Amino acid sequence: MTTMSAQLKDDGARFDAIGRHTRSILVEAGAGSGKTAVMAGRIAVMLAEGTSPGAIAAVTFTELAASELVSRVREFVAELSEGRIAPELKVALPDGLSDAQRSNLITASAAIDEVTCSTIHGFCQRLIKPYPAEADIDPGATVMDRNLADLAFLEIVDGWLRERLSGEHGGIIAEMVLYNPKSTVELLHKIAANLRSRRTLKAPSPSPFAPLISEFQQAATALGDFIENASAHEPETATYAAGFVQMAEAVAAVAEPQSPAGLVQLLVARAHPDVCTKTGGFAAYRKKGKWVEAAKQAGLSKADGEQLNIAADDLYGKCCATWAAMQQAIAGHVLAALVSEAAPILERYREYKRSSAQLDFDDLIYAARDLLRSHEAVRQALGKRFAHVLVDEFQDTDPLQTEIFWRLCGDPQNEGDDWADFRIRPGALFLVGDPKQAIYRFRGADVGAYVQARSAFIAHSQESLLSISTNFRSCASILTFVNARFEAVLSADGQPGFTALDAFHSDPAEGVCVAALDVAVAGEDGKANVEQQRDGEAEAVADLCARLIGGHEIADRRTGTPRLCQPGDIALLAPTGAELWRYEEALERRGIPVATQAGKGLFRRQEIQDLIAVTRVLADRRDTLALGALLRGPLVGLADEELLDIVWALPRSESEPDRIPRLTLSVDADTVTHDLARAVLVKLQALARRANSTTPHELLSQAIDVLRIRPILVERHRGQAERALANVDLYLNLATAYAVRGLRSFSEAMTTAWEDEARAVEGRPDAQEEAISLFTMHAAKGLEWPVVIPINTMTGVMGPDSAVTDRQSDTFYCPIFGVPPEGHEAAIEAEKLELDRERIRLWYVAATRARQLLILPRLDVSPSKSAWISLLDLSLAELPAIDPGELPERSPSPAAEVGNAQTREIFAAEAEKILQRQVHLTWLAPSRSEDTSGPVVVSEEPDLWTDSDDRQPQELPLQLAIQGSRERGLILHKLMEEVLTGETFDDLGSLTERAKELIVQFGRTAVSDAARGLSAEELASCVEKTLKLDPIAAVRRELIAEFPVFASHTADGHEYATSGIADALTLTPEGRPGTIVDWKSDVAPDAVSLEHYRGQVQAYLDMTGAERGMIVLMTRGEIIEVSPSSVGSTP
Repeated sequence: MTTMSAQLKDDGARFDAIGRHTRSILVEAGAGSGKTAVMAGRIAVMLAEGTSPGAIAAVTFTELAASELVSRVREFVAELSEGRIAPELKVALPDGLSDAQRSNLITASAAIDEVTCSTIHGFCQRLIKPYPAEADIDPGATVMDRNLADLAFLEIVDGWLRERLSGEHGGIIAEMVLYNPKSTVELLHKIAANLRSRRTLKAPSPSPFAPLISEFQQAATALGDFIENASAHEPETATYAAGFVQMAEAVAAVAEPQSPAGLVQLLVARAHPDVCTKTGGFAAYRKKGKWVEAAKQAGLSKADGEQLNIAADDLYGKCCATWAAMQQAIAGHVLAALVSEAAPILERYREYKRSSAQLDFDDLIYAARDLLRSHEAVRQALGKRFAHVLVDEFQDTDPLQTEIFWRLCGDPQNEGDDWADFRIRPGALFLVGDPKQAIYRFRGADVGAYVQARSAFIAHSQESLLSISTNFRSCASILTFVNARFEAVLSADGQPGFTALDAFHSDPAEGVCVAALDVAVAGEDGKANVEQQRDGEAEAVADLCARLIGGHEIADRRTGTPRLCQPGDIALLAPTGAELWRYEEALERRGIPVATQAGKGLFRRQEIQDLIAVTRVLADRRDTLALGALLRGPLVGLADEELLDIVWALPRSESEPDRIPRLTLSVDADTVTHDLARAVLVKLQALARRANSTTPHELLSQAIDVLRIRPILVERHRGQAERALANVDLYLNLATAYAVRGLRSFSEAMTTAWEDEARAVEGRPDAQEEAISLFTMHAAKGLEWPVVIPINTMTGVMGPDSAVTDRQSDTFYCPIFGVPPEGHEAAIEAEKLELDRERIRLWYVAATRARQLLILPRLDVSPSKSAWISLLDLSLAELPAIDPGELPERSPSPAAEVGNAQTREIFAAEAEKILQRQVHLTWLAPSRSEDTSGPVVVSEEPDLWTDSDDRQPQELPLQLAIQGSRERGLILHKLMEEVLTGETFDDLGSLTERAKELIVQFGRTAVSDAARGLSAEELASCVEKTLKLDPIAAVRRELIAEFPVFASHTADGHEYATSGIADALTLTPEGRPGTIVDWKSDVAPDAVSLEHYRGQVQAYLDMTGAERGMIVLMTRGEIIEVSPSSVGSTP
């Protein structure tokens, strides 16, 4: 692939974007235009001009993007400091750097970490953290994990619902539950979720329904009177009229329409079956011929019959319209009541977070906005603190986030100005975005906010809007195709406009860059259903990929040299994650590895079903089905006959000898005759005994190791196990949210997900460069591949959810028991149009991911009008066809096995070399024991549990001595630690209360007489006395409790590592240990004990280099000074 001219059409815009810092700018950066380099370059040049790193803030869409931006900034700064100018920066620095600029960069390079670079949530956290009082947050508040926040909110909603339905409350909810409890609960959960995501949400203002009831009753009466007085009789219309009259009578029978019970009665009233179709809607009125015939029979003319039909049609239409209007108004009243009733849920959620000192991610955004809105002094201070704010992917922001940037970087021109009228300060705000890639509406992003911001910039100065359109990703033909296909549709009403992309790379010398893959799926009748289309496309695409790999030449962008295509060079991009398993299986049948971020068939995978069986067995010993599934599954692989033989051979009950025993985890493993089954059973029984003493994650991790699940998967998938192994890791990650004794709950959750065929994204292999990428178009944003193939585009687009919010007014529309409120239809239609516009932009994203080859499947059947492929005209018929037959065929063959040429002699020689080079390491630790019979420095051996059963390393039994006991010493040590760390106050009362708690934790009872047992008062007095000792009081503020220390030395080729924990120590200004303190609880230590203690402290002094040691005899209130030994410690 050749390179086009280095002179770019948008060099002027790039110069302004990188080099002009006294102007606030909005850069519309097209796909592949190098916007990250532009942002990083602007930051680097600002640093060169002397801008303080701490005054710069860059906001990105993801943490990954933030880390990449910081990395680019570091690279640019390092190169510029050395006098080298990166190609991306030459346009902004045509004359190089001055000495002053290089000096600024050298200074800034040591402080680049002061540049704020984070997501919007991280940035908002930085805004509010220095002002907790003004932001109305707890100074020590932490940010909740999303999953835990969702769980907490769900529990609050459920608790509120239980209270509302407890019988003490009446009202609209109770009446609705009486009619349909399941739908009512689901509706309230939906309302609560929408209130949480949009805190200013409101229901539409409903019309009074009493007049509408009267209008319907009048319309029904009029139709009945018409039929009764008509000069001809048309039976079907008479049936309609009777039905409407009955409906009117039912409405009139509602005693108190305004009451909750009356509202629900009116809401659930349904149209008479005689006037409805099978789907529940009103039947269309087409009775012209019937009325003409009725008129003829009555001796009237044809014209008379037609006039009767017109009158009847008008009356029938009024009945239908007034009924619909009445029900919509009632639904509006019910929705407004429900939204009002659900409002306390948010207050309870806020109180929960406040009481637990937690914030969720939405709190960060709202708190930052409210802080800037309500505190002018803070707004100005933060504006000075973050003098230069850069925002990436601005098209993916929402109005709330936009308001934050406007308030932070702008100032009101007149008192009382709305934030949208703020004037952005020169150089304060730099926005980068591409509205053609605005595809995150489902996350709350609103391209309208981008258009509004763009208009504000243009109103301020036309020069504030820059366009960067040179594409460094795709070859010229791909960009020509993209410009031709998307210019018109992205310039239509409701779209943000289109700027053509300019090619930097020319086409390769040979081959096409945009082609169609012909797929034959039509049957004899020329048709094919969607499943047949998917299967045919999957097979054709998999065949093509098999031939592209190793058979198609691409250019390596890093080196510029040609090479053969590898699996990681190909991406299959789907509009949704539906039915992608067909494509996965087609690729895997051809031995092609696939890394998926699109498929949601986690619980369809065999390895996940095996892990669910393991989880169920460990959670419930009696689960015969799970144990049988595990033994019959591929992890163990027993045949049905073998399993039956095992069960038949189990011992029978003496009382019921004819009853076939059940194979469960409770059976005696020795009674199992099958060797493999018995071995598996023993392992499972050992694991199950730990189920209530560890977390599900820890237990299942051990189960995966003990059962050798990973090696089995590697063998089963023949070198293509990356995806299966990633799924195992993902399954373990799902278990991390469950605490000790949570295995049963986790088992139930996973079983439910499997039974419900829950859609969950699979794990992502680490080695994705070795696999074809199967992504959704959404997930592909920001990525690129040499070869891109859009797939599964025959899938029909989904309509909007029935619950929809008008984002301009924050008005929530949702059907109640199937009845839409007023305005719902218009809101749904507006949302559908917006979603269709976004789907076109999603197509644009997919098409611009390809570097060298864009292949579009071309099926031989006409697509459905609602299919993704029908959203725009891609002119597939005009594209040249790519012929897989012209590429060499790839045959999946297992990796060649390398023979083992190692002899016993070679093995012995290599083992000897390894042994000679091995470093022997012995861990030593200064003894902390008050037992003087042991050595001062002891050798520590790791405590490894290698038993196959459930026996654990035995703990040392607690000593039961009273005076001078082990418990007394531990409590004194613990009290001293907590006083030094600030966990416990040092007054006598606090110490006494804490001592009582510790005594109880040891299973003992506090006594008043210290001679008879543990006395809380005596222990507290002992600590208080120790703290008042002059040498301790002098260094108390510097003492650090329970400080780990390490040292090592080598002797005779053997390394000795010493580790220990000092009871307390002080640090010198250089950060090295200064004084070592050892607390001793002895009541009457003898000379031998004191000498032993002296040796312990000297060991610590020798290993740390500290100059002073103190043995503190707490009971006696004495201190023994210790100096380092004349020689260092020896093993």
